[in-house]
Amino acid sequence: MYYLLIIIGVISRLVPHPANFTALGGLSVFAGRRFSLPKAVFLTLAVMVVSDIFLGFGPVTPYVYAGFAGYILLARILAKKWYILAAAPVLGSAWFFLISNFGVWLGGWYPHTLAGLTGCFVAAIPFYRNTLLGDVAFTIAFFALEAIYKKIVATKKEERWLRFSRPPILTKK
Repeated sequence: MYYLLIIIGVISRLVPHPANFTALGGLSVFAGRRFSLPKAVFLTLAVMVVSDIFLGFGPVTPYVYAGFAGYILLARILAKKWYILAAAPVLGSAWFFLISNFGVWLGGWYPHTLAGLTGCFVAAIPFYRNTLLGDVAFTIAFFALEAIYKKIVATKKEERWLRFSRPPILTKK
């Protein structure tokens, strides 16, 4: 399942999609909750590096990576109850918005003034909506798919157990 998640994450970044509407935020929240910290970080980094080989690396790349690390950390901090964990993709989207756009501002596309920083964040607002929607949708999707997967596996195990635990049918001679 771990490698399948990497494949899903890479594909979601490579196929045509609305700007910033990818599985990576939701995948990072899911990984941060379900895997150890090293595995969650590796999963997110693997998706980013593999897809960035095709998409390209740039001066903002470290800030984008740091933005996705925030999702993992938020999921781990907020993971005590599901209704608190539900805040992770929302807060992660905000964290990603702040960190990645700060990187854009530092990258020289905007003047290094308060007005330039403000202009950078204002210009990024339309992209935030898709980031937020994608993060929430994919977080729900990954946890729902996990529940379905567990149900299917449990049902198959139960069927297997029942098949081998039934007493043989006795027939009269």
